[in-house]
Amino acid sequence: MKNHNRELFRGTRKRLTIINSGMLMVFLLLFIIGTFSLLFSIFYNEQKLELKTLTQQEVEESQTVAPGETKPDNANSANQGMYFNYFLKENGELLVVDEFAPDMREAIIGYAKRWKPNIVEIKYKTIVNQTKSELHLLIAAQNVYHDGQLIGTVYYGKDVSYLWSMFQGLLVVLLGMSVLFLGVAIVTGQFLTRRAMKPILRSYELQNDFLADASHELRTPISILNSGLELIGMEDGDKLSAFSHELLRDLQKEAKSAAKMVGDLLLLARTDSGVQEISMETFDFSVMAGQVIRSIQGFAESQQVRLNLHGQDSIMLHADQERIKQLLYILLDNAVKYTPEQGEITLTVKTTMVDYKPKLCIMVKDTGIGIESADLSQIFHRFYRADKNRSRQSGGTGLGLAIAKWIIDAHRGTIHVESVPGVGSTFTVILPIK
Repeated sequence: MKNHNRELFRGTRKRLTIINSGMLMVFLLLFIIGTFSLLFSIFYNEQKLELKTLTQQEVEESQTVAPGETKPDNANSANQGMYFNYFLKENGELLVVDEFAPDMREAIIGYAKRWKPNIVEIKYKTIVNQTKSELHLLIAAQNVYHDGQLIGTVYYGKDVSYLWSMFQGLLVVLLGMSVLFLGVAIVTGQFLTRRAMKPILRSYELQNDFLADASHELRTPISILNSGLELIGMEDGDKLSAFSHELLRDLQKEAKSAAKMVGDLLLLARTDSGVQEISMETFDFSVMAGQVIRSIQGFAESQQVRLNLHGQDSIMLHADQERIKQLLYILLDNAVKYTPEQGEITLTVKTTMVDYKPKLCIMVKDTGIGIESADLSQIFHRFYRADKNRSRQSGGTGLGLAIAKWIIDAHRGTIHVESVPGVGSTFTVILPIK
């Protein structure tokens, strides 16, 4: 159990580290993405605005040229870092106003000639040149009208490959920073987690120490109280009134309940500290199950509940015999307490195969009050009782199922609960046979 607690805290520390590191990394990624997007948007929109302005100027100049006239060269394009400046007439004639690479003309015109917008439109296009390198172009286009007649389309192209390369380099730098800061985030997360877990671990240790010490110290006075009450009943039984007899029985019942609770608390405290060990031996589980049924039969009959045992005649099990017996007592005792009069409880024991390995299956099925689905995940918590009033009346402390869960975990087994309120519950335990 101590190892289990260590694993529990180790798992909690790991989850907190992941959460802390993850949050730091998310904020870092958001910052990087935001910074990259902002810079890219600023530079990209600046290039688009420049290209749009030049295209509009070119269109205004082209509108002054009558159909059939030759359009004058634009000397500004070379100074603006343009890749090309074409004017495609309506009759299909191409006027090359400016051109950086004539060998790319056919590919550019083939892409652009089907594009004839009435207002300035800008598109991004990647073209592979003869050297197999990529050219990243921003291309703007707009129709030109003269006296209401379409005379052609202006195409302007700007090479933004340098911008593309620059942002690729920036992205590599930012990703490298992300990896670096991820390491910083993990180290920081571990540091923050350790600091956060220290008071929790200390509180847990103090709680276990107090629980163990208090349980140990309470055992002696409760035992003395119980013995004293029994002695009073034996010596002065004839002198006591009916009310005193009833009061004495109630006190003895409460003393036994307190002794059982203290014993359970001490057991759980020992399991938490790793002191409580299990002693493995081979025994006939079917024989033991019959003994437990017979020993609890009287209690079941007093509650007017019928007990049934179904299973194989002999099942050899390698486990802690006393703890397995305690597990059966807990499950059957709970079933009797929460099953109304004329109810029925069935204990089924059998062998089964799980992952090609032989296992022992213990099934306790009752026709009791059932458990709400919202409570199923909490019934194995210490002191948790779904029906608190009924638990008090029956003497329950809320520790039985917590101890049962420890016994099952200590034997590397599993427990599954199915329940329907008002119909009953089924507890299924799977334990390794060897």
